[in-house]
Amino acid sequence: MLGFVSRRKSLLASSILCGVMLPAAAAWAQQAEEPAQVEEIVVTGSRIARADLTSASPVAQVGDKELKQSGVVNTENLLNTLPQAVPGITSTVNNGSNGTATVNLRGLGSNRTLVLVDGKRQTPTTQAGSVDLNLIPPALIKRIDVVSGGGSAVYGSDAISGVVNFILKNDFEGLEFSAGYSETDGGEAPIYSADLTMGANFADRKGNVVLSLGYNKREALTQGERGGMLSRAWGDNAARTGFVPSGSGSMEPGRVDPFVAGRFVTLPGVANNAANSAYFLPTGDVRLYDAANDTYNFAPVNYLQTPQERFSVTSLATYEIKPGLTAYAKGNFVNSKVVTQLAPTPVGSRIFRFTLDNNPFLTTAAKTALNSLGSASSYSIPASSPWATGTYTDVDTDGDGIFDTVTGVFNKRLSDVGPRVSSFNFSGFQMQLGLKGDIEAINGGFDIYYQYGNTHGSNTLLGDTSLVRIQQGLLLNAAGTGCADPSGGCVPVNIFGQGTMSAAAANFIKTRINSSQDYEQMYGGFSINGDTENQFSLPAGPIGFAVGFEYRAEEFAFNPSQDLATGNLTGFNASPPVSGRFDVYEGYAEVLVPLLKDLPLVKSLDLELAGRTSDYTGQSKATQTYKVAGSWKVFDDLMLRASYNKAIRAPSIGELYAPQSNGFPTATDPCSARGAPTASIAAACVASGVSASVVGQINANQQTQTLSGGNPNLRPEEGKTFTAGFVYTPSWLPGFSITGDYFDIEITDAIANFGGSAANVMNVCYGPIVKGNPNSPYCQAIKRLSNGSIDYVSLTAQNVATITTSGFDLGVTYRTTLEQLGLPDWGSLAFRSLYTNTWDSTTTPDEISAPIKCADKFGTRCGNPTPRHKLRSTLNWTHNQFGVNVVWNHLDDVLDDNPASKFTVERIGAKNYWDLSADWNVNDNLAFTGGVRNLTQEAYPILGGNASPSNSGYPATYDVLGRTFFLNARLRY
Repeated sequence: MLGFVSRRKSLLASSILCGVMLPAAAAWAQQAEEPAQVEEIVVTGSRIARADLTSASPVAQVGDKELKQSGVVNTENLLNTLPQAVPGITSTVNNGSNGTATVNLRGLGSNRTLVLVDGKRQTPTTQAGSVDLNLIPPALIKRIDVVSGGGSAVYGSDAISGVVNFILKNDFEGLEFSAGYSETDGGEAPIYSADLTMGANFADRKGNVVLSLGYNKREALTQGERGGMLSRAWGDNAARTGFVPSGSGSMEPGRVDPFVAGRFVTLPGVANNAANSAYFLPTGDVRLYDAANDTYNFAPVNYLQTPQERFSVTSLATYEIKPGLTAYAKGNFVNSKVVTQLAPTPVGSRIFRFTLDNNPFLTTAAKTALNSLGSASSYSIPASSPWATGTYTDVDTDGDGIFDTVTGVFNKRLSDVGPRVSSFNFSGFQMQLGLKGDIEAINGGFDIYYQYGNTHGSNTLLGDTSLVRIQQGLLLNAAGTGCADPSGGCVPVNIFGQGTMSAAAANFIKTRINSSQDYEQMYGGFSINGDTENQFSLPAGPIGFAVGFEYRAEEFAFNPSQDLATGNLTGFNASPPVSGRFDVYEGYAEVLVPLLKDLPLVKSLDLELAGRTSDYTGQSKATQTYKVAGSWKVFDDLMLRASYNKAIRAPSIGELYAPQSNGFPTATDPCSARGAPTASIAAACVASGVSASVVGQINANQQTQTLSGGNPNLRPEEGKTFTAGFVYTPSWLPGFSITGDYFDIEITDAIANFGGSAANVMNVCYGPIVKGNPNSPYCQAIKRLSNGSIDYVSLTAQNVATITTSGFDLGVTYRTTLEQLGLPDWGSLAFRSLYTNTWDSTTTPDEISAPIKCADKFGTRCGNPTPRHKLRSTLNWTHNQFGVNVVWNHLDDVLDDNPASKFTVERIGAKNYWDLSADWNVNDNLAFTGGVRNLTQEAYPILGGNASPSNSGYPATYDVLGRTFFLNARLRY
């Protein structure tokens, strides 16, 4: 929790926080003895200590007990089941993972969710400013507070969608050892964990030190090992009524398309057509490529569960220098290694010049068929293909009718060099020093703190190849016996057929890629917290206040090896070097004004005001954020609350300074055969400059290359959040509480790639507004090769988007005993249910684009599903040493987000996940928890062309592993 808790009040605060605040905040209900007096504490979402533990902002909580009962060792897996969250990167995301784990409140992006540890910022990991949850030690987590809505006035930038605050066990005494194991019911995907935590008081209990050591290991599971439908890639049939085996157009035998406009492949018995693609046979001959049957199944080697190994060492210390003055310190080191694996590197629509005449790898018939790729007229290869850029005229030196060298667009799967493996190694270090003390004059205190954090990452990419060396190996000497340029040990490269490449050629084109990155954060400040009781009071009580100042400096550097920086790769995206920093000076103030008290229909009426000024380097002016909130306790049982916040998110270092780099998101060319263009779309394709002869015939992949980069002129995003709700805790039903909160968030000047996404840029260009107008920036952003296929879509970060989301949260808690229900005295029951109805989740990429409505949607434009209705309910029964826990997670059905395209799966039905676990406290020292997740084996939805790039669907949202058993043991002294 951010803010100050006085020494004399902290013990009481820690003991009653779970029991009093949470029922009023739609979280877990706990019973405790009625305290003689409720002292003041600080709750997440405010810096002001108060006696009323009910927050004016909605707060949900995940406690230490719930973490244990779930059996998870990666906290993001549990956080993502909260209705307020839309999953980010998890352990089941393979293609698209950068080795981190993230949380994404309200689906607004992990970079708009502020992550705190004990109320202080956690050091980010990526150039986007996202925090890797792997670097927070799970064994020390006491609870997790989730505050929905803007919090920038209280906590600063990034808290647009809310705050996730990890509260650690900073007063632990004794020794606790825990170990856990889980696996699927098929004996797959095991996860091991072990944690040792030691704590002791010293100096007559004036001081406390805690040391925690943690280890967990997660084993890999591939789609091929799982089998069934996950063992292959699926596409949609022509009628979009069923699945057909599909995959990538970059297959192991390889194929070549014409590059020069108007050229084609000449095949016996096949009418000449620019869309004809020559498919290579092992004999060196060619035939017509059949997109329906010749695609490559990339699924088997992809991970369903990415392997991980994590070590953590954390130390916490407090010492009371004298009564009312306490020093505290924290040191934390975590190392997390995550590996992702993709299919062998693809050569996807890459332009190469290759020797035709005197090529020993091609038959005479193949040379004749491919000779029509050549052109006696000059043509140019664009700078987007720097390994082959230039102006060429193909010649026939010996006059035998076969060009010496021709140019083609190749698609090939280089299985000869093995799978693509990315090994991510992140180490995070954070050190914190602070001094806090009482200030009796203001009934409060002060907190002075300094924090330094560094996350270092290294990434090794294996199994990729050099485009430059492939090009070098395709150009042979006059005799066809060696490379025309033998430098660097060049070996002729045979990519004409499956299994035709020599080991020497594979070694020549193979490249090992490395990168390193460092994110440093220096963060310090002071705060004063108190009230005016000793000076004056209003009729309803003293004014509470908090003021403070913070300074933060963040610096990021990404250093890739040369091939990675320049994009001299076939299977991984180019990642140029990035470096930059910013500083921010911030001052803030917050007041809690009691307006009325103890009147008819007004038990209390309080007003909260907060404001913050932030001065960022590189920005022309300071930014201001504020909060206006109020709570009205009508009577003891009922409280109404509302809050309005203006929040910001400053541009990240990557958004400001990243150079252009490429990516391959899921996006299908509407002008291609796969896109199945309607008459109106086909007309727009022609209007934009695509030849009518290839519209609907282009052989396109499901993924389209993009180029995107930073913009140093970006401004901070602005978010406006409004929440309004109630808290009802009826005195006539002890242990029961119900809360309801409406939320509405609007982000203006949102930073986004131009057009929002490659799919949206294409939809706008060929849609009813632009209609293929070649002068439109949307159509100009689509760069095509001369054969009509897309080279790349140009996207650049700009302050052009608007994002809105709104809905309603409902929380119900009830704790009672069976005896109170008129049943035998066989223990107690505790029930909690959290429900969210998200009826709006809309992104408007810019002034021209149509809004992209993602509530109830999933797909290539919206990404992970955003079900309108999400529900998480838990029921716990405890009796003496035993307990049984049932969890029900419900996800509403969702629809595909692209009305212009039809897919086999246009709707993913509602999903219900049931988890069951049991606790056995053998004695005061030994306890066991065992259970099963996804008890009913809810099926994972398999998709075709509208799937995410990972695991044939959306594995971050839907359970792809199936029924999983776990067992944890804890020993404590």
